[in-house]
Amino acid sequence: MVGENFSLAGGLVAATTLFVLNLILESLSYRSKRISSILQENPIMLIYEGKILDDHLRRVKISTQELEAAVRERGVRNIKDVDLAVLEIDGNISVLSNNFKKKFTKKRRGHKIISKTIL
Repeated sequence: MVGENFSLAGGLVAATTLFVLNLILESLSYRSKRISSILQENPIMLIYEGKILDDHLRRVKISTQELEAAVRERGVRNIKDVDLAVLEIDGNISVLSNNFKKKFTKKRRGHKIISKTIL
């Protein structure tokens, strides 16, 4: 982005440009549902009533092993016990089990996985 300019000023200009572009896109996305739908996908169902939706997994490039690990992290022993698992627009995998009484999320950032539980 800065070409052969390795100066501090060049780096600051590049970082500021990215920051401003991000603010503009966030603002446009917040104000317009159409722009928001262009910039980000909708949540994608991965498991429904204990059945893995393989086409959806392929579309979002999540392996069955990753999904099974996310389910196990939530304390659910078997995929068949999951009522609903959804890949949220922010990268979380939400897992609902026991007739939607418990909600669990798995946050993916790059290769590192951060977990949180919401009851």
